Amino acid sequence: MDYHSCFSGKTAVITGAASGMGLLASQELAKAGAAVVMCDISADALNAAAAAIVAAGGKATAVTCDVRKFDDAVRAADVAVATYGSLDLLLCIAGGNEARCCKSGKPFYEQPIEVIDWGLDVNLKGAVYFARACMPQMVKQGSGVILFTGSVTGFEGDGCGSMYGTAKSGLFNFVKGVAKAGAKHGVRAVCVSPGPVLTRAAMASMPTLLGRAAEPIEIVDFMLYLCSDKAAFITGTNHVIDGGRLCL
Repeated sequence: MDYHSCFSGKTAVITGAASGMGLLASQELAKAGAAVVMCDISADALNAAAAAIVAAGGKATAVTCDVRKFDDAVRAADVAVATYGSLDLLLCIAGGNEARCCKSGKPFYEQPIEVIDWGLDVNLKGAVYFARACMPQMVKQGSGVILFTGSVTGFEGDGCGSMYGTAKSGLFNFVKGVAKAGAKHGVRAVCVSPGPVLTRAAMASMPTLLGRAAEPIEIVDFMLYLCSDKAAFITGTNHVIDGGRLCL
């Protein structure tokens, strides 16, 4: 679908932008005419990704940041406005299962507290911090879209990465609060909850009703639709895109 008319001249802040769906979303938005402010903790990969978008004719700025730090979120929002003059979209894509990301495959009752904190801070507080940092500019403009990335794990739970599922289910409610706060100011909020996605090879073995994992572009295309004017009547809702996994 051609989103150029929806995103041309818009500015998007994307977290988790150095790899995976965050990188793909940045690339697709840039192709559609948006200026992208790419945020990630992995500085080298982030700078290379932003440079590649610019080399291809797009507009991109890299902001190395840690989503666990509110000051970093504020800095990213400030860079967006100072560089491009607006802040129209926020895509909170950074996240990960703490047991996997912290290499601590223990049951919850044995998880070190720093692993538990990582799971909550990255997956829930990171999204809260960036929404809090970016939303005032959207309210000032009278328009904007905030997209959170949930997960089917928010419904299923996880015995090892228990904070991942807990954080994602928290976003299911947080999106409602943001939508209520933003509605009278023209700011929408949505949440997309994927099932298994082929950003990692291990996802291919996770069962779904359709018998496969999603290609990353299938998720990103849906995100762009929800962020576009084509979805102008959608706010405060969580959208599962899981190939029927939860039906199982």
